[in-house]
Amino acid sequence: MCEIMDRNSLFSYHCNACGRCCVNKRIQTNPYEVLRLARNLGIKTGEFARKHLEREGPYLRVTPESACIFLYNKGCSVHQDRPIACRTYPLGRWVSSKYEETYRQLEPHPESEGVYGQDGTIGQFLLEQEVLPYLEAADLYQALFYRMFDALQQVLPLDSELPVKAQAALFKSNQADAPGFMEWLDVDASVEVYCKEHGIAPPDTTMAIVDVHIQAIDQWLNKQPGGTP
Repeated sequence: MCEIMDRNSLFSYHCNACGRCCVNKRIQTNPYEVLRLARNLGIKTGEFARKHLEREGPYLRVTPESACIFLYNKGCSVHQDRPIACRTYPLGRWVSSKYEETYRQLEPHPESEGVYGQDGTIGQFLLEQEVLPYLEAADLYQALFYRMFDALQQVLPLDSELPVKAQAALFKSNQADAPGFMEWLDVDASVEVYCKEHGIAPPDTTMAIVDVHIQAIDQWLNKQPGGTP
């Protein structure tokens, strides 16, 4: 059993860029992370999703050798905008439906060159990894999913398949040639449509774009049965 920790728990980690944590991993992405990575590459979020995400889920694609597609000579080619999972490694973060946050150490690669210690706290480690804006955005999107779950629970009470149906409804796509989750991760397209519908100027900063994207999803949720908070 891994020790359950919080931001005050003693922890430190020094990465020696061995690249082993970038192999045989599935790195899940949310809309904020897709937006950051797309901007890093100078492309739109829709193009990023089509080129760099797996079709069976919102995960970064891997090479035939099972390495992250952004791993380059043991270094990350998008390091400045790497996802949460990469920033918090070797920690895993869990947030309950009551928004209680906990952390656990993940099992390292047996040949990892990372150095563990207790010279600081998890909170200090998170600051060093500049992950706080990522966590804020992730929590906003998770809150929307919980709203979707609650809405479906009112419509389909006591349904054992509710989590699956909630995800299917959230990721339903109008595009026959693309998985539904890609439409939700196309932040640029969603924000463009929302701004045109409401006659507002397109936002020009990352968090402002996320705020409008959240509003667009919130508007969609309010139209669903039981979706109004």
